[in-house]
Amino acid sequence: MKKSLLFLGAFGLIGAYTAQAGEDKVVVMETPPVIEEDTSIGASLSAGYDSKYIFRGVDFGDNDVWVGVDYSLPTPIPIDIGAWYINPSDGDQLLDDELDLYASISQSFGAVDVWFGYTAYLFPEAGSGDTHELGTGIGTALGPIDVALDAYYDLDEIEGWFFEFTAGHEASITDNVSLSVAAGISYSAGYNSDKDGFNNVLLRAGLPIALTESATFEPYIAGTISLDAIEDFQDDELFGGASLSVSF
Repeated sequence: MKKSLLFLGAFGLIGAYTAQAGEDKVVVMETPPVIEEDTSIGASLSAGYDSKYIFRGVDFGDNDVWVGVDYSLPTPIPIDIGAWYINPSDGDQLLDDELDLYASISQSFGAVDVWFGYTAYLFPEAGSGDTHELGTGIGTALGPIDVALDAYYDLDEIEGWFFEFTAGHEASITDNVSLSVAAGISYSAGYNSDKDGFNNVLLRAGLPIALTESATFEPYIAGTISLDAIEDFQDDELFGGASLSVSF
């Protein structure tokens, strides 16, 4: 291919010189840029480890490993589907293995992003306790800070609302390393307990490291502070972990 482009470029240069010989001028013909085709299929595979499985402020087990797969359907309105499996191995409030199946649609309106989704929480080992959830949210950027407000409603086991406001920022440290920081506060309405109120504050700092164009490794550290809705049964926790994700 390169030889063909060089030949065509040379042929064009000779023709241009002949046409302009009377004016003693050479017109250089530029070779059109080579456009690389995007061969990605919109999927990603990820796996990770957490010292604690903290879900919406509540501790569901220690030393967990998890895997997940996501796929973005090539549709006019973005549709994302995925599956996530986690296995906590020990802890005072040990949860059975959990499989999440989810789907969501999203749309941007100028600088504002809106999404709506569904999640099935399944517990294959327990054989019971499965539940289903609807969620929606809105997000935008306020200068360098990304903010989002999300709401979730459990349809079966809990039949309660969970609201969460988050803010975060990611800054480049080097060409391959970034610092990602985020903070959030949540409100529970019959979700984690019979007591309505602010649920927890979550603080997180991660260090995404681009190993290749498609692979990212991210260690992180996080902390959760229990508030009115769960402080009677949930302690504040400090935890951390790492994940590896590959897109293809």
